[in-house]
Amino acid sequence: MELKQTIEACPVPVYRLHGGRPVLEALASSDWQARVVLNPAAVLIEDRAELIWLADRWGLPQESREILLAAGGVVVMLYRAQGARSGPWNVAPSSIGLALFTPEMEFVWRHPQPVIAPGAWFDRLGVEDPRCTRVGDLFYLFYTGFTARRKGSLEAVGEVRILWATTRDFLIWDVKGPLKGDLNRVPNKNAALFPEPVDGRWYLLHRPMRGPDAMSIHLASAERPEGPWRSEGVLMRSYHYAAFASSWVGAGGPPIALGNGRFLMIYHIGHYVTPDRRRREYHLGAALLDLRAAPAERVRARIEPLLRPEGEGEQVGDPELGVDNVVFSCANYVWRGQLIIPYAGADSRIFAASVPLEALVHALEARARGAL
Repeated sequence: MELKQTIEACPVPVYRLHGGRPVLEALASSDWQARVVLNPAAVLIEDRAELIWLADRWGLPQESREILLAAGGVVVMLYRAQGARSGPWNVAPSSIGLALFTPEMEFVWRHPQPVIAPGAWFDRLGVEDPRCTRVGDLFYLFYTGFTARRKGSLEAVGEVRILWATTRDFLIWDVKGPLKGDLNRVPNKNAALFPEPVDGRWYLLHRPMRGPDAMSIHLASAERPEGPWRSEGVLMRSYHYAAFASSWVGAGGPPIALGNGRFLMIYHIGHYVTPDRRRREYHLGAALLDLRAAPAERVRARIEPLLRPEGEGEQVGDPELGVDNVVFSCANYVWRGQLIIPYAGADSRIFAASVPLEALVHALEARARGAL
């Protein structure tokens, strides 16, 4: 693990949208999302005919339709939400909600009920941290299922595994359950599907919780987005920072295609501040990938941190369910030359930031050449 003595300044400008205020917060009047909202997937849809078809499916009010049509598109956000702790396991089960925004992340509308709720054997304690990729007319959602079993007669054991589902309208989901292939042989999460195949194969980011190179970003491949998926081993390990006791990395949103097998990947970096692991801090980073390169050379360059927690909304979470000092993303999209990154602050509320895409890619390319 490479030692990084200091945390470097980001070489590109990062702008917090909405004046740095949250774009979505918990809703006290709605039990399933009364405490926190966090870690959203997001898909940009610009086609006018498709937007109108979806608006009909959603029963969208006329005023909301006009706002989105005037804005030139809709961002469909699929966010994780939690209410109060309950049940024999004393957890707050996560559900996935639906909200709509303009491409510049101005709130427009929110569906009153979750679109995916826990309850099956593989997700009875929660559906978490979705990432959504479009393939043709289908939207593929890869997310984490949190469930439990009893070890013996007393001990409660939590388990996480990668789940997937598909949809055309974001309301009606074909929930497939655990991912096909070998990725769920150990607890696994942070799955993100690349937006296009490379040389006839599809690729998926994931992060095993145990086993060789655990808590690193791994790569898997398949002939189809449906799988079965085969792990190809570690893609990227964390640096070890002198300022932190230990660190790890995991996927952000689905990578952005740059052409010729190259992709821009946003990812999160987790740190334990002290060896007792009582204090954590999460940052975002950016990497330039080349999937046509040899496995050891697929990560061409990295910038981290791209974003660090700032202000009370990102540094102080819900006292029961939130985690302090966190920025965490499961989504990104490109709008008029800007990379837009919706992200959670302190596991409690949702924000958004923008980065000039060309400047970010150029900075990564310069690092790949050793010029920055």
